[in-house]
Amino acid sequence: MSVSKSEKETLKIAQDIAKKVKNGGIICLFGDLGTGKTMLSKGISEALGINKFMVKSPTYTYIRDYPLKNNHVYHIDLYRLEIIDELLLQEIEELMLNKKNILIIEWADRMQDHLPEKRTDVCLEYIDQNSRNITIFNQND
Repeated sequence: MSVSKSEKETLKIAQDIAKKVKNGGIICLFGDLGTGKTMLSKGISEALGINKFMVKSPTYTYIRDYPLKNNHVYHIDLYRLEIIDELLLQEIEELMLNKKNILIIEWADRMQDHLPEKRTDVCLEYIDQNSRNITIFNQND
């Protein structure tokens, strides 16, 4: 577990996560509203080479695609869903088939029963206005 006491520290953690998935992988973000999932997603995306001004929350589109030279980053936000619908689930599962793709899934608990075994789980907990507990679990490394 890491304690981030600033946006700068959270972005450093995002860089460390990005190094682990630069050749493909799935990052599942868990945490309450306001714990920093979107900031962490943006930090990971930027560390992977995406212009920070291009990265926007996919809350209303569910999925944003950011092409890179050899793969894609898919930023997925399931906040507006209580339960994931079959068509969206199929689309996400298709994206997971390409092992070079990088998927960052906010509110991953919305599809908990459909997450692959091999993934990185990141749990964010609110401490105070500037501080968060960030716990990273690498599943089946």
